[in-house]
Amino acid sequence: MKKVIGLLAPVLVFTVGLFSSFTPEKVKASTQKFTPPGVITVTKNFTTSNGLPAVATLQYTSGQVYSSITITIQGEGNVPLTSVSHSSGPIYADRFEGYKAGSYYEYFADVLVTGNQTIGWQISDVSVEAVVI
Repeated sequence: MKKVIGLLAPVLVFTVGLFSSFTPEKVKASTQKFTPPGVITVTKNFTTSNGLPAVATLQYTSGQVYSSITITIQGEGNVPLTSVSHSSGPIYADRFEGYKAGSYYEYFADVLVTGNQTIGWQISDVSVEAVVI
């Protein structure tokens, strides 16, 4: 019995010493999780020329071409967009235009998306002109 206690005492001292060296900061830093890259959503809030709040949105996965580009005008819904130009180079510049007839206004949208698969994508410029019907 004395031999077992004699062996357990140093193990117990070592274990207490080992675990007492961990501070809450060290333990907290070691519990960070790795999150694999997923879908990245880019939004840009803006105001139409007649003062309605609107948002432009695009999505992409790291290293991929963007998709799902939309413009949503509060109270009017989504504006369908069509690609009208593409310029190549180290940073692409893609222009989209759209049209939507609303309750009292017609909306003419213009969006410029820039970037590439390496650096990612952004909505560089977006505007919506409202014309009274």
